[in-house]
Amino acid sequence: MPIDSSLSYYTNQVLEWPKLLDALGQEAASSLGKERCASLSLAQDLATALSLQAETKEMMTVLEGDYPLPLLAFPDIRDILLRVSKEGMLDGTDLRDISLVLGLGHIAKSVLQYHAEHCPTLILHGQVLQDLAWVKRSIDHCIDPHGELRETATPELLELTHKSQALRQTMRRKLEAMLASQEYEEPLQEKFFAEREGRYVIPVKSERQHEVDGIVHDISSSGATVFIEPRHLIELNNAIKFADLQVAQETRRILQDLSTLVMGYVSAIQENVMELIKLDCLMAKAKLSKKLQGVPIKLVSQQVIRLYQARHPLLMLTKEVVVSNSINIEGNTRMFIISGPNAGGKTVSLKMVGLIALMVRMGLFPPCSPDSEIGLFHQVYADIGDTQDLAKDLSSFSGHIVNMIGLLKDIADRSHAKSGATLVLLDEVGSSTDPVEGAALAEALLCHLSQQGCTVLVTTHYPSLKTLALRNPMARNASQEFNLETLSPTYRLLDGIPGGSSALEIAGRLGLDREILRHAESLIERKDHDLQQVFQSLQDSQRRLDEDLLKAAYLRDEAHRIHQEAEALKQSIQQQEREDRLRYRKQWQREFSQAQRILNQQLDALKHEKTPAKARTVQQTFSSLNQQTLEQLSFPQGDIVKPAQEGDWVEIESLGAKGILLEDPAGKKLVAIQAGSRILKTSPRGLRVIPVPARRAGAKAPPQRAYHTHSTVFESAGPMSYQENLDVRGFRVEECLERVESALDRAMASQTKFVKVIHGRGTGALQASIRDYCHSSPYIKMFRAGEASEGGEGVTIIELK
Repeated sequence: MPIDSSLSYYTNQVLEWPKLLDALGQEAASSLGKERCASLSLAQDLATALSLQAETKEMMTVLEGDYPLPLLAFPDIRDILLRVSKEGMLDGTDLRDISLVLGLGHIAKSVLQYHAEHCPTLILHGQVLQDLAWVKRSIDHCIDPHGELRETATPELLELTHKSQALRQTMRRKLEAMLASQEYEEPLQEKFFAEREGRYVIPVKSERQHEVDGIVHDISSSGATVFIEPRHLIELNNAIKFADLQVAQETRRILQDLSTLVMGYVSAIQENVMELIKLDCLMAKAKLSKKLQGVPIKLVSQQVIRLYQARHPLLMLTKEVVVSNSINIEGNTRMFIISGPNAGGKTVSLKMVGLIALMVRMGLFPPCSPDSEIGLFHQVYADIGDTQDLAKDLSSFSGHIVNMIGLLKDIADRSHAKSGATLVLLDEVGSSTDPVEGAALAEALLCHLSQQGCTVLVTTHYPSLKTLALRNPMARNASQEFNLETLSPTYRLLDGIPGGSSALEIAGRLGLDREILRHAESLIERKDHDLQQVFQSLQDSQRRLDEDLLKAAYLRDEAHRIHQEAEALKQSIQQQEREDRLRYRKQWQREFSQAQRILNQQLDALKHEKTPAKARTVQQTFSSLNQQTLEQLSFPQGDIVKPAQEGDWVEIESLGAKGILLEDPAGKKLVAIQAGSRILKTSPRGLRVIPVPARRAGAKAPPQRAYHTHSTVFESAGPMSYQENLDVRGFRVEECLERVESALDRAMASQTKFVKVIHGRGTGALQASIRDYCHSSPYIKMFRAGEASEGGEGVTIIELK
């Protein structure tokens, strides 16, 4: 803030910064937290501001998480700690308050440690907190939540307390017997007993006190009653008094011991109190930011202001609906000139920017769009409102000039010291004097401030300032919108467009005589009137354009939503179709396996009957039906699980060409495809995995190529004539066995005699599961481990029946 204390106070007041600090203090739970909120300092560098922002963001995460911080409503124990540090003895209430603080410190430390992974800035507070749980336990063992000493604090206190209670019970029984006795019926004033100076007495009529033998301890204010301790109860009263003294002595000893214990940890407790104050203040920042609907925005070292959908923070606390506006000051722009009607929101926009510039330096989140950003302004100056001071013989104009002189001097001093960016907010600059001279003075002042590197936001009604942006590239116009149809302000800020004051329209809306308004309009120079109409026309055009843009954005969003819903429905239908096909395919495989076994039995019977030709015909018919069913149930593998891999049959969608993918497409711009006798190079993005095509009658089988996919059915590049190679390395046991079973089905259908399963050595789990399966399979005649040339123990050779 500025060096000049009076200017600092004035800036704070006109921006209503104290009101925001009051709102912050109301969110704090402790009196000490409220005090800290009222005296928080602003960050002087970007690193500190970013750290404060990170603390607030992390605190919001903690408060919204599954293990939030408790309400830090702890008492002020500073005087208690000061007293005990001077060897003073604390009472039960003091100790209870200390216990409460220690308990909150223990919980806070635990919560922050729980969130340490996601809150690296906030955990620093948790590391400072010292865990003094055992001190709290020592206090709680002796002091109850009401600040009273527990009779169970020590065995001695328990014994003495019970002894005192027993003596008092005996005394009550004797007194009740006296009150019921006829001997004392006449002397007694009333039938009750009381205590005076720690001794039990009975009320006796003054004129009959000689009838009761004992010691007088008190007399009523009227003198009609004396309180006498009966002589035969003196010894019992003495015993009670002695027991009470013993209880009091033990109580003092316990309190002194606890006070001594606390005295040894005064420094640690004071540190915990300071951290709890900071945490309470951080919680207040997080709560207020949420109440303001604030978000963390980007803080930068450049002198920029990009506030999108920003709202005035104080209005967010008092109004249900607040109009949002966007302000964009960047690049060479140093003067942002806001024009428009009175009561249209110009001053509100100034204060909003000033408050947000201060909020981000304190770690408070401003109410605006999260893509907003703002530079760190080390100095914020504001000259807003009427500065008339009759005591100092200052007019409104003089008051503004005095402020400007102080402002310019302070800026000059800080410019020499290179103390950072400066934000200046001027309301109706150059007003309250001759309009021509005032406008000239205002323009000169703005140009000087911009040349000094300041970012200046100014409100004005002067036409010459509204056209400054046409003459000076460092100036930019904006205006508060005025709706001519309703003759009322909309409070929307229009960027890049100057605005008319609409004084006559507003006066008419408020009820000023129409004849006066017509006369006033006739007095306005034609060129000024035309300029006002141009401004208003620009505003109307901008308003209609904004409305059209909003409608277009709504229609775009609605179309996008409908498209997403349609796409989701399409994906759902396709997924259901894939699942149905996969389910039917598995069902067919089971039924096919059963049919294969029956067929094999029938083929064996036909062979025994010496009808091999008929057997071959049956076999070919079965294989043809098998292939047709596979084609009907097949679907693109790429739709199920993954993109094309080396060895897959693929289609180049742009060409319609089909072939075998010869290389892994991962990370490659072009891949090779074997399409017939040709090798094609194409982008992997245009490939679609397709089922293995059936071989035409008489066509030469393509060379065998062993590969595997993530589908449940293994597909070869062509029918196996002698041996099928199945590579199951890298698959889980369940997937491996499914692929083995499918391979055996295909081998039997194509009359392949041997199947080679490559499972590797690894842990041996695949090898064991495959060979266990071979033992129980009805297809298999025998199986063995591979020879050294075949792969050894990493391979199992299966011979089918």
